[in-house]
Amino acid sequence: MNIACEIKKILVLRNDHMGDLLLSLPAISAIKQHYPKAHLGILIQDCNRDILWNNPDIDEIIIDKKQNVFELAHKIKEKDFDMAVILYPCWRNGWLCTLSRIPCRIGTGYKPVGILFNKRVYIHRTKIACHEIDYCLRLADEAGVQSTNKDAALKRDITLWIKDDDKLYAQALLNKHNLLSTSPAGDAISLIGIHPGSGGSALNWSKESYAKLIDGLSERYKAKVVLSGSTQEHDLIEQIISKTHTQPINLAGQTTLGQLMALFSFYSLFIGPSTGPMHLADGLGISVIALFPPLPSQSPAKWGPSCKKHMILMPEGITCNLRKCKKEGCSEYNCMDKITTEQVLDLAAQASSLYTSWKPVLLSAMLTP
Repeated sequence: MNIACEIKKILVLRNDHMGDLLLSLPAISAIKQHYPKAHLGILIQDCNRDILWNNPDIDEIIIDKKQNVFELAHKIKEKDFDMAVILYPCWRNGWLCTLSRIPCRIGTGYKPVGILFNKRVYIHRTKIACHEIDYCLRLADEAGVQSTNKDAALKRDITLWIKDDDKLYAQALLNKHNLLSTSPAGDAISLIGIHPGSGGSALNWSKESYAKLIDGLSERYKAKVVLSGSTQEHDLIEQIISKTHTQPINLAGQTTLGQLMALFSFYSLFIGPSTGPMHLADGLGISVIALFPPLPSQSPAKWGPSCKKHMILMPEGITCNLRKCKKEGCSEYNCMDKITTEQVLDLAAQASSLYTSWKPVLLSAMLTP
C-alpha cells in the first residue's frame, strides 16, 4: 500500500514545552519532505507560536487553548485530517485524535494512552534510548518517512526564522544600553547571554555561582553580559545582579519569544541550564555552554544541545539514580555547585577566540541509562 498517495492532511501534536517543540522540528521537516503535497497542521501552545514563524514545513497552526477536549476535537474533526503524529503522548492528545476521528494515529506503544493509537512505536521516552530528536524521527518513520534508513539523508538540524520587527526591537534594546557599539580599541563588544532561570524544570546553579561567572566574564574577557528571563524571573535575576560588582544588564520580562530569539541572535555565546532557551540559542546556531544536572531523566544524551557549537558541563563524580531531584535525604544537594566558575570561564575562553572552530565537548562522564 502506498501511504503517501492517500495522505492529504497531516496533524502533528506538540502542545507542550518550548524545548520539546524545538527538538521536534527535524521530524516535522522530515514528514513534510516525505509528503510535500500534503497539508501539514500542528497543534501547539500559543506561547510557542513564534518558533514556527515563516517555517516552510508548516501550513497551519492550531492553538490549544486548553478548552474542553470535545470542543477542540470538534474543531479538529472539521479539518478532516488523514493522519496524526502524536509527538506529545498525553491522554488529552490521544482523545483529541480519537474523538476527531483521524483514521491513522501514530504514537508511543509504551504508555497507557497508546491504546488510542493504531500505529505504535515501541521506544521508551523515559529511558535514554536516544536523543529526543531521534525519538521524534522514529515516530516520523512510522508515518512512512524512513528518516533513519541507511540510504536516507538524516537531517537533525533545527532551523528558525526571525521577524524583521523583532530584530529591530532587539537592536534598539541593546542600543539603549550601549551594547552594540565598539570598544575604545575599535573592536566590537562581545555580548554573552546568560539565561539563569530554569522554570523549575531542572536543578540549577546557585545565584552566587552565576554572580561570580558574570564578574569573571566581564573582568577576564571584557565581555558585556546580558541576562534574560521571563517576567516571573526578574527578581531572581536582580538577586543575582546584587551579588555582582560589575554591571550586567537585566532584560527579563522585556521580550516576547520572538524578540528573545532576535536578542539571542546578537550573542557571541549563550550560557544557561538545561531548559527551553538553551535549545533556542542552540537552534539559532549560537555557541552554547549548557549546565546539566546528573539526573538520568535529564541526561544530555536525551536533552542535550543538538548543533556542533556546544559544550556541556555536569557535576563531576556524582552518581544519581533519582527520577527527580529531592533535597531531603540527598547528601550531594546541591551537586550543581560542583561545577565551578573556573570551568565555565575556561570554556568561555575557547568560545571567545575560536567561535568558528568550536567543537562539542562533554566534561564529566555522561551517565549511562
